[in-house]
Amino acid sequence: MKFLLIIQICSLVHTECLPPQKIYPMYSSHYDCSTGGYLRGLTIIRELGQEEVNKAKIYIHFTCQKLNYS
Repeated sequence: MKFLLIIQICSLVHTECLPPQKIYPMYSSHYDCSTGGYLRGLTIIRELGQEEVNKAKIYIHFTCQKLNYS
């Protein structure tokens, strides 16, 4: 079983989110995917910078999609 991290960058000011982005490589556990989502989200927020995040009220939404392989 693998987990695919899917991230969206959203804005409360514009009340919309960018299209979901699939993040590879996949993770081997839900725990690893979840911690990866928080770390990737923090990286994105820091790259955008305090001014842009505050201005657009940006937040990160992520999910971990479970994929079964036979």
